[in-house]
Parts: sequence; C-alpha cells; structure tokens
Amino acid sequence: MYLITLMAGDVVTLHRVLMSPSTLPPLGPVRVALFVRADPATDTVERLGELVARARRLEDRDVVAEVEVKTWTTVRPALEALSDSASSVSATVAAFQAWADRAGYSLAPAFTRCETRSLLHSGSSTELRVPVASLAVYEGGELRWVAPCVDDDRTYTVEDCLAALEGGVITPVSDRGLSLQYHETDALAEPSEPPQ
Repeated sequence: MYLITLMAGDVVTLHRVLMSPSTLPPLGPVRVALFVRADPATDTVERLGELVARARRLEDRDVVAEVEVKTWTTVRPALEALSDSASSVSATVAAFQAWADRAGYSLAPAFTRCETRSLLHSGSSTELRVPVASLAVYEGGELRWVAPCVDDDRTYTVEDCLAALEGGVITPVSDRGLSLQYHETDALAEPSEPPQ
C-alpha cells in the first residue's frame, strides 16, 4: 500500500505504507484459553505446570487481557451430548476444527477421532482424543489461533504460540501474524526497498 503526498509545484512523493497484517490495529482484547489434560502421565505434570505459569505471565504482564486454564479429557461425543452441561469438549474441538478449515491448517494428529469397542454392548462408539495441552487465542471474541496445528511446512506447538504472544504477535506465523499493539509510526515508516 502506498501513501501519495502532493507537495507545492505538483511534486508527488510516494511513501510505502507498511500496513501488513502485523501492523493492523487489534480487533479487541486478546484472550488465551489453555487446555490441559485432566489425566496426564506423571512425567508430564511438571511440563504442564510450566505452560500454565508461562501463560499466566502473559496476563500478569498485560500482554493479553485474560488467561483461562481449563482441564479436559478424551470423550465420547454421543455420551457428552446427553449431558446437561453447557460446555463440552466436542463443541470446543468443533470450533477449533472450523477455524483450522478456514485458515488452512490441520489439527491432526494432536486431535483424533477413533472407533472404540463398547464394554456395555456389541458394537463401537466414536472417541474424541485431545492433546495433553492445547492453546486457543481469541481476539475480540473471534478465534484467531489454535495450537497444536499443522500446515504443509511444519507443526506449530503450544510453546510456539506462547513465544509469539510473548513477542507481541497473536500467531507464530509471520505472514499471518497479527500484532498485539498498533504503532501509528509503523504505518508511516520509510520504505526499506524501492516501490514496485
């Protein structure tokens, strides 16, 4: 994007405006939801504690407006649908999957569905397996990122996402990164290369 400035004597000055996704103003407060398994292996508990502490520091340092830590576990969606509870793992994962589909990412292999045999009757039922840790980033109420996720090039971990947030951006992907702060001077910066 370019900004054209008209000066006296019909001299036109062309300034490149650096309005990349990383310099766009935020849409609203950034909120982080960290999901940890309720039944992790013993040797994983310390690592989960470190992730929770790291996420909480984001809130303590006012990098994000809110951090919410939730526990979850593998579920059978058919049984979960019978519950009177408003929140469900199935609904959360469905929202994550909708984001991944729109954004061009995959949640597999961290999130999987598999058929399991029933102990109560003949046949099988679907089981939804969730990762040991997952992080969702919301901006102004809109889901902006889910970790872990995968694209054609690499896997983006919860740690990658936390590092991006600590660095002031919502996503760990530079071309899709959305800045947590908007600096007006960035939009008026001189170009680092000639206009094309």
